Amino acid sequence: MFIRYYFISDNIKNALSDTFLYRIFSGIDAMSLISRRIHRRILEKKRRLDEHRPIPPGALRRLRDEMTLEYTYDSNAIEGSTLTLRETRLVIEEGVTVGGKTLDEILGARNHPGAIRFIEELVTRGKELDEESVLRLHDLILEGIGEDAGRYRISTIRIAGATFSPPPSREVKARVRALLGWLRENPEELTPIELAAVFHHRFVQIHPFTDGNGRMARLLMNAVLLQYGYPFIVSISYRERSRYLRRLSEADMGNLKPFVNFVARSVERALDVYLQALEEPELLSMAEAAELVPYSQDYLSLLARKGALGAFKKGRNWYVTKGGLERYVRSIEEKRRKKSVGL
Repeated sequence: MFIRYYFISDNIKNALSDTFLYRIFSGIDAMSLISRRIHRRILEKKRRLDEHRPIPPGALRRLRDEMTLEYTYDSNAIEGSTLTLRETRLVIEEGVTVGGKTLDEILGARNHPGAIRFIEELVTRGKELDEESVLRLHDLILEGIGEDAGRYRISTIRIAGATFSPPPSREVKARVRALLGWLRENPEELTPIELAAVFHHRFVQIHPFTDGNGRMARLLMNAVLLQYGYPFIVSISYRERSRYLRRLSEADMGNLKPFVNFVARSVERALDVYLQALEEPELLSMAEAAELVPYSQDYLSLLARKGALGAFKKGRNWYVTKGGLERYVRSIEEKRRKKSVGL
């Protein structure tokens, strides 16, 4: 691994010098982070989704509304909101103030759809992410919640349990600009999913704001994916909060692969939601799938948890499409055939 240096002109008051030296550890080979098996599945599912474009307006509106709701619930719950999914729906769709909840929780839910629309409009106009967009997005997320909405932090912060220390506040502006420059250049030629995931991680490490950094990172990650034609909107489930934070911690220690593949599986789930609505495929529980293939229910569940099967969770149970199950079996048979002939 080598170090790439970005020199950024910066006249910020109290800056250490007129030129800020920002090091980005690069040398990441393309496709070295994302699992090839998961990536192949995602590209195939994206191809199928693209064949359905333009998606009928009614279906697209229903999908968008439902995914906005779930995304808002999940993203805020990850940050500690106690609003349930039903309560989040009441706040967003009916403007209800839920008893027993804080004003910050209510506004956090109410603000998110507008922030999501801002991201969509940004991508639709073909506008690249820049510093102005980042600050505007933060202002939308924290509108009415924090006095410093839309402004960088002006003090040093510490993150409980983190293995890294965010940079001092005087460096934040230059670091955000450097990160956005890295995003535009993509010097390691990362795939879109790798690029979005690594950007998310590096943004959180900078921690540009006093509050809202996690919500910002997830929205900006979605902006990157949308720019590359991935569907609205990739949500990280609240049920996976512990795993999400654990993968981020591993990335802090220099191991990016688990976090990138965690994001990749979230992208795949978003594709599954769209394809299920548009194709209405036959869904199989792990028990039903085990009746069709020479694998046990427990083994199929293990494959599902590892992301090897292309399965998805509904509630507490894993499901796979019949077509997805058949494709997995064919891929295993093909590997065995190649091995037997010494290819």
